[in-house]
Amino acid sequence: MTVREPSPVPDPARDPAPGPAPLSPRLLTLSAPTVDLLERATDELADRLDAMGDTGLARLPAVPAPPAEPGAVRRAVLANSAGNAARWLRKRDVRRVFTGRPGDGSSRVFLFSGVGDQYPGLGAGLYRCLPAFREELDRCFRVLADEHGLDLHAVLFPAGHREEPAEVFDRHTAPQEIHRTVVAQPLLFALQYSLARALTALGAGPAALAGYSVGEYTAACVAGVFPVEHALRLVTGRARLVDELPPGAMLAAAAGPEALDGPLAGLLPGPLSLAALNGPQQTVLSGPVEAVEEAVRRLTGAGLPCQRLATAHAYHSTMTEALTGPLEELLGTVPLAPPAIPLLSNVTGTWLRDEEATSPAFWARQLSRTLRFSDELAEIWRLPDPMLVELGPGQALTRLALGHPDRPANALASVVQTLPGRLESRTEWELLLTAAGRLWAAGAAVDWAALAEEPAAGNSAATATATEGRG
Repeated sequence: MTVREPSPVPDPARDPAPGPAPLSPRLLTLSAPTVDLLERATDELADRLDAMGDTGLARLPAVPAPPAEPGAVRRAVLANSAGNAARWLRKRDVRRVFTGRPGDGSSRVFLFSGVGDQYPGLGAGLYRCLPAFREELDRCFRVLADEHGLDLHAVLFPAGHREEPAEVFDRHTAPQEIHRTVVAQPLLFALQYSLARALTALGAGPAALAGYSVGEYTAACVAGVFPVEHALRLVTGRARLVDELPPGAMLAAAAGPEALDGPLAGLLPGPLSLAALNGPQQTVLSGPVEAVEEAVRRLTGAGLPCQRLATAHAYHSTMTEALTGPLEELLGTVPLAPPAIPLLSNVTGTWLRDEEATSPAFWARQLSRTLRFSDELAEIWRLPDPMLVELGPGQALTRLALGHPDRPANALASVVQTLPGRLESRTEWELLLTAAGRLWAAGAAVDWAALAEEPAAGNSAATATATEGRG
C-alpha cells in the first residue's frame, strides 16, 4: 500500500530535467572461517567496490544470501554508494560496519516504548516490504475494528496525508487522532507486537524483554503472559479508563530525586508523584496540571532543567490509583501465564516472577507505581553481551540505555534501531536492512528470503563471501 500522495506529472516547460536517481542502499555481507581471512576479505571487497563504482554496486543481487557456515566470522555494512562502503570497510567503522560470529553469546533484548512518539505513516515502509509484519498488523487491526470499533489502519496510514510543519513543532495545534489515548495505546501495541513477531519470524527473536509503561504490556504479550486477542482488549480497556481521568501533566527533570526534595518541598511527595526513574539524573514527575506548572517555576528558579511532556494524563501517579480496582477486574477476565521469555518489570525494576506475572492485582498496580526503568537498564547491562533492539519509533529507550552508568564501553555497537523517529531522513527499508545486517553479524540466522519483497524504488542488498584461498 502507499501512504504518500502521488507525485505531480513534471512539466518540461517549468521543471528542469531530473538528475540521476540516488542509489538505494545495499547491504553487503562477508563471512570467513577465521578473523585473519575476514580482515583480508574486507580489504579486498573495499578494493573491488572502488573499482566497480556505483554502477557496479547497483547491479548486485537484491537480497543477500550468505552461505550457512557454522562458526564463521561475520561482517556486514549498509551503504548507498560504493565509495562510502569502501571507506567504511577500510576504517572498520563500528557505527556502520558490524562484526561478530554465531555463538558469541550476545543476548538480544527487545525494548518496547510507551506512547508519545508515534506519527501518521509510521511503519508504512515495513508494511510494504516485510510480509510477516503486514500480516500481524492486519490481524491486530481486524480485532480492534471488529471487537472494539477502532479503525486504526486509517489512523496510521491516512490516505493523502501530508504532514505540516506545525504538526511537528507547534505543541499548541489541536492534537492529532493518533495521539488520543484511546487510539495511541492500542495502535502502538499492535505496531510493536507485529514488529516483534516479524523479527522473530526473520530468525532474530528476543532472549529477554523490557517495556516502558504501556510498552510493558506489549513485552508481556510477546513473552506469552497475555494471548494477543486478550492483550488487545486489555490495552484498549486500560486506555479508555485512563481517558476518563481528570486532566493531568508530566514533567521530565534533569536531576535525581534527592535533588528535587528542596525545590519541590510540599509538592513531592504530595500533589506530585515520582512517575519514573529513567537514570541517576533523569526523573519524571506526574500530577495535576497546576502542580506541574508550579514545579516548572520552582525548578527553573533553582537552575534545574526540566521539560513538560506531551501528555494529557498524569500516568504513574496518585491520580491513576482510582483505576486500580477497575483494572484488576478487567485483568481478572484475561488468562495469565508465566513468561516464556525473561521479562523485566516496571514496578520492581528486576525480572518478573511467575507469581507476579499471573497476578491481576500486580498488573493493575503498574499504572500508578513508579517506573523503575533505570533499575531495568542495570539488569540488562548485566546480561552477557546484550544487544538492545528498540521496536518503537526513534531511539528514546536506547538513548537512556547508552546514558546509563552501567553501560559497557563498547555498548554503541550493541544498539539496533528498527523504526525512524518523526524527523529522521533514513527510510524504514534502510533501517530494516541495517538491523538485519547487524543481527546477522551477531549470530542471528536471518531468513533473507523473507526480505525479498522490497519497495518499488529498487532498494537492494548484496553478499560477498570469503573462504579459504578465495575472496
